[in-house]
Amino acid sequence: MPVKKRNLTNPHLPQLEKALAQVYGWAPNETLRAALQAVVTDKARRLLFDEMTYCRVAAQSPGELHSVAEEIALGETSFFREPEQFRALWRMVLPELIEKRADTKRLRLWSAGCSTGEEPFSLAMILEDLLGEASDWRIEILAVDLRSKALLHASQGRYHPLQLRNLDPALRDRFFHGSQSPDAPPGELDRRLRRNIRLRHANLYDPHLWQHLPGPFDVIVCSNVLTHMHYTAVQQTTARIQQALAPGGYLLVGSVEVGLVNQARLRPSQALPRGFFHRPE
Repeated sequence: MPVKKRNLTNPHLPQLEKALAQVYGWAPNETLRAALQAVVTDKARRLLFDEMTYCRVAAQSPGELHSVAEEIALGETSFFREPEQFRALWRMVLPELIEKRADTKRLRLWSAGCSTGEEPFSLAMILEDLLGEASDWRIEILAVDLRSKALLHASQGRYHPLQLRNLDPALRDRFFHGSQSPDAPPGELDRRLRRNIRLRHANLYDPHLWQHLPGPFDVIVCSNVLTHMHYTAVQQTTARIQQALAPGGYLLVGSVEVGLVNQARLRPSQALPRGFFHRPE
């Protein structure tokens, strides 16, 4: 008689997955489920709960649910993560916007899902290079993430040399202080790049966030975020991005997320790498 495989999935996880989907817009998947199981096991043990009780408590408690979300939220990132996209930002998109905004001398950018800060600091490096000592320009970069620990890391502006290994050496030498050898202590990011960045703790699926944004934005980078959301969350988030984007502005998503963006005023840019959408003026 064949041996029936044991189902190792916690039968109480679905109620917690449902709560995370409702509050954060996340789509259940095997990667998320594995991370969730590990967090439930650890937290239940530390709180002296059985896993069934912990899942019920966490699903009903906003504070505990947020604690779970902070633990399992994905935070993979790097400087200039998709190089072709960032080259296009540097050579085409931002120079175009600088020319168009020459009368107001103001640019607003948003890193929606900034993790430990590499993405917004990459944007800051580009703008520092393009505008240099143009002190009459007002640059605002909003950087939002769900994880408090990630935002704390970003606020410190210190990165280990291994985190800088894919960064262009000229940029690394220009914007980081400290030794670049692999066993060196973390290098500190030049404070000039931090002056225009506003870090904010927020949930992108929370409608209150969108009601108090300092927009509209000329560029919104929401890269490798939509792919983790369920259908309704994707539609609501992209519709809100469409509203938050200034006419003539650009949305940048991960190259694998292009098919998730389906809004009338967000049009794929044929002249730019995959992942760019333009809102017509």
